[in-house]
Amino acid sequence: MKKVFLFALLFLITVPNSSNAASIKAIKSLVDLPYSNNDQVSDIAISGKNILLTGTSESPSSNWVTGSLSGLSDGFLISYTATGIQNWGLRLGNFNNEIATSIALDQDGSIWVVGAGNNLIQPTPPTNPTGVLNPDNVPINPIQAPSSPMNRVKLWQVSNSGALINSFEYVTENVIYPKKLLVSGSNLIILGTSYSGVLTRGFFLSASKSGVFSNISVIGNKSTQINSAIINNDSSITAVGSSSEQILKAKPIAKVDAITLRISNAGVIQQVARATLKSTSRSWDSIDLGLLQGGKVTYSNKTEAAVTKFSALSKPVWNVRYLSRSTALVAAGKNSWATFVSSGAIKGIPTWKPKNPTPVVLELGKKGELINAYTIASPAVVIDTSTDIGTVLVTDSGKSFGLLLIN
Repeated sequence: MKKVFLFALLFLITVPNSSNAASIKAIKSLVDLPYSNNDQVSDIAISGKNILLTGTSESPSSNWVTGSLSGLSDGFLISYTATGIQNWGLRLGNFNNEIATSIALDQDGSIWVVGAGNNLIQPTPPTNPTGVLNPDNVPINPIQAPSSPMNRVKLWQVSNSGALINSFEYVTENVIYPKKLLVSGSNLIILGTSYSGVLTRGFFLSASKSGVFSNISVIGNKSTQINSAIINNDSSITAVGSSSEQILKAKPIAKVDAITLRISNAGVIQQVARATLKSTSRSWDSIDLGLLQGGKVTYSNKTEAAVTKFSALSKPVWNVRYLSRSTALVAAGKNSWATFVSSGAIKGIPTWKPKNPTPVVLELGKKGELINAYTIASPAVVIDTSTDIGTVLVTDSGKSFGLLLIN
């Protein structure tokens, strides 16, 4: 009898209690922002109880991006309340083509936005050639102004009420894609990827707040990308991305490795850590404070969203991976947050067996354990969290952006 009782007790201890398992809830957007062309939201920042969004618009007109389209694309910066009411909006662009990619908040209350642009090359006006018979005086069609490549780093300073204060630019030799803007004391630091033919290189660029740029520093030689970065307490930078080439003494192991770099505020690479799995391609696509990193692992027959919390480079505290159709985007607050398109089981939700890939948001605890889980209507493109208002996401359905809040 004692043996039967002991067996029953062990069974109750070892079998998970379904009442402790997380349920998954659906979240609806506070507001939807429709667009007609290939618009993008690229970054988000939370300033007090206001939400700032930046990105690029190709729509000729919009009820949430003020003004008319200039060139083929304009950047934008928009402020919303935590209830989804628009405070103000600013179009960033002129007759050239511009994109906006990242936001940084300054201590003086102003907002910095980085992006890229090109330049229209003005042709020589056509003239009617002499000696040619033109009895009807038909004018010669003007030559269309060609554009330079997207090789200009654009930097805008905006007041907290939405007024443009300054704008600066830095011309590079190659196509440039700034991915992250950081404020470091009296300077601004820009990191991203540059392209020259088949060559892909990371880059580091700093600028004063009066628009004086340093020389650009290259990271890698042929196959390296920088996707995001944070600034550390000692003013150094931790940047993440991917690479299939040697950086410092760190050699590639798999097809493509996810990389984490420690870079001085002068742009010197100090340390390299590679995350790798044999016969896979990996990348880190987002990072937040406390070295919370999100990315993906691509196998020959599946993709996993990867979320890892590090205590230092190459020192993971915990790691979770989920079957997914996308990378993982992360945000760090009291707990860790991750969003991705789930295509399989999620530990902690026994009932989760999606028939179709479904965008989800997970709240994870100190050891990576699941605390809360949510479904969202469309994949998230940006995520951020703060103690003031909670966790904010922007989703993209292909026709509209959704602004979502979890608090």
